[in-house]
Amino acid sequence: MVSILIAARNEEHTILRCLQSIDQLTYPRNQWEVWIGDDDSQDQTHTLIEGFICNKPNFHLLRITNTLGNARGKANVLAHLAQQAQGDYFLITDADVAVPSHWIQCMLAPCQGQVGVVTGITIPIYTNTWTALQAIDWVYALYIIEKLSHWQIPATAMGNNMLVTRLSYEATGGYATIPFSITEDYQLFKEILDRRYTFRQVYTHEALALTLPISTAPAWLQQRKRWAHGALQTPWYIRLPLLAPLFFWIILLILAFSQPWLSLCLWLGSLLIQTIIAVAGIHRLKQQKLYWYSFLFPLYFQLGTLATLIYYYLPVKTIWKGRTYE
Repeated sequence: MVSILIAARNEEHTILRCLQSIDQLTYPRNQWEVWIGDDDSQDQTHTLIEGFICNKPNFHLLRITNTLGNARGKANVLAHLAQQAQGDYFLITDADVAVPSHWIQCMLAPCQGQVGVVTGITIPIYTNTWTALQAIDWVYALYIIEKLSHWQIPATAMGNNMLVTRLSYEATGGYATIPFSITEDYQLFKEILDRRYTFRQVYTHEALALTLPISTAPAWLQQRKRWAHGALQTPWYIRLPLLAPLFFWIILLILAFSQPWLSLCLWLGSLLIQTIIAVAGIHRLKQQKLYWYSFLFPLYFQLGTLATLIYYYLPVKTIWKGRTYE
């Protein structure tokens, strides 16, 4: 039995797309259920969900009105939903994600032995250069995470396409018990691994889910700032590569005054390596249209990483789903 958990807050423009994709799942219908938590939405989210699920007995809607333990925001919604869920496995996604028809089978396949967490693959829908570069950013990052998982190096999990076994979730005490983090997916991932469970990464075209891209630069920076909160909680050997672009640019600037050709060669070499990694990920996911944008990606990535590091340390509060976090 599989329980699909979805936290929804002010998602009137996206929730039906998500639920329609779930309704098309090929897994036996009597072996999965859906629990949707309406997190005090101020728009038509609740009404739209009620209308969609009215004749679907395995879809359930829960209005979230109180806080459980340490949980807040999305973590609080998931804590409530996990209490209601009957499944042996919790599949977690977001209200702006459309999952593939074989999603459940793909995510269950690696669940052997002591596996407690499985992370799937998600990219934004792309229709232009800006959104295509965002998509390659996800392809690139998750490709590296997948390679690290082969070496049993725990980088992170991704809460919009994530499987957690009931046994591993309950071993942590759940979201109501573990320390709160705005990156609740990484916090749960870390707590589960601390209980001696293992993890897997699914990186296949068949498991590919599609989320919505970020439309504006300020919203993009806010998203990255929230992710950075989780990234900087990771072990030093994960943080070091994340901070490497900053040190790399400092080295390049120093070399530019004494050995400009060496500085230029190092920079061009970094662009080439990042392009190769991006192309390898694109090939694995069969997203041929992204090839055209892969040569622009290294510039996007390097400048975006620097912008994220600067914005992270600015005295700007993190805003997520209309709520402000310190």
